Amino acid sequence: MHLGPLLLTALLVLPLAAHAGQAGDLVAAAAAAGRPPECSARSGRAIARGPTVWERARAPELPRYCDLLARGQAQLGGDAEAARESARLADQLLPGHAAPQVLLARAALALGSPEDAARAFERARSVDPRSVEDPQTMHDLARSLARTGKRGEAIAIYRALVPRIDLLGTADQRALVLLEAAHLSMATAGAASVADASARPPAGAHGEAAARGDLDEAIAYLREARLRAQTQLARDVTLSLALALDRSGDKAQADAALEGDATALEAARPREEAARGRAEDRSAGAAARERTADDLASAAARLRTVEYLAVPEDRLALEALALERAMTAAAIARWEAYLSGAGGQGPWAPAARARLDALRRGAGGGGRARAPQERSAAPRPSAGGAR
Repeated sequence: MHLGPLLLTALLVLPLAAHAGQAGDLVAAAAAAGRPPECSARSGRAIARGPTVWERARAPELPRYCDLLARGQAQLGGDAEAARESARLADQLLPGHAAPQVLLARAALALGSPEDAARAFERARSVDPRSVEDPQTMHDLARSLARTGKRGEAIAIYRALVPRIDLLGTADQRALVLLEAAHLSMATAGAASVADASARPPAGAHGEAAARGDLDEAIAYLREARLRAQTQLARDVTLSLALALDRSGDKAQADAALEGDATALEAARPREEAARGRAEDRSAGAAARERTADDLASAAARLRTVEYLAVPEDRLALEALALERAMTAAAIARWEAYLSGAGGQGPWAPAARARLDALRRGAGGGGRARAPQERSAAPRPSAGGAR
């Protein structure tokens, strides 16, 4: 079941309706939502004075249990192994509750064990389906599902999470959620396209509509991410948007996104160039263009470390797009590698081949020949890692 365009747009606009002054309240609300009910029932006064006699008689381990969970939540960001141990101790004190399983799941994901995380999340949801409803937990649940091949379930979680992303603590976290959701939707669109190719009408028509809906959803997520404040993931968002637009058949919009990114790189240079005087304008401009080529090469190299991709071979496609406007030969090599691997057997091969052909012709699709830049950038160490 897919969100209609109007409904999806409305959901994506919801976070933007929050005033800047409400950010602290939203984050506080998110933190409160993540507190287990057996602990949140204790008021601030009760916490200050310690547990009542009735609480001690009914559950003498409760204060220690809640302290362990709170400690484990704080440890997640820096010592996931310690967080996992806190969760285990809490589960031993009061067995049968969902909160320790949620903490175990999040710690397992942070430690690189999505399978263990998925199992612990499942145990938590079987005890209390609402135990995973705070945004941070929803994000980890969605990632564990995606990384264990449960894309349909993961997309459902992301669709519920996206309208709540302003409850996440940082702009980078919000951008990451939108990137992950977009790439997962794009991967689902690709799978639907493959299924459609082998189906008979009317099933084939339904598959085509499903694929288009998923691709439109990916584009909507990425446009929302691009409208938000710039983050460290801003270029990743632009490249991903260009990739989704190109695959949707909107090559002009994809090229416009890439052109805007390249222009922004050059415009973002410090004004120190102008201060050197008009006599040095030509050499300063050449140096700026060379550094832009290096920046793009470094961006392509950095893409090898990102974790938001739902399809591994899309890394090559993003690297190619990052390099098209400054290092044509390197971009051609990336597209060739994409097409010679799994990408060449996938649903987006025609779109990739069209960009490769345009680059080879030296016109359109970012294929403007820039041999002097490529030669000057070739020996520089920062560009070497991207070749």
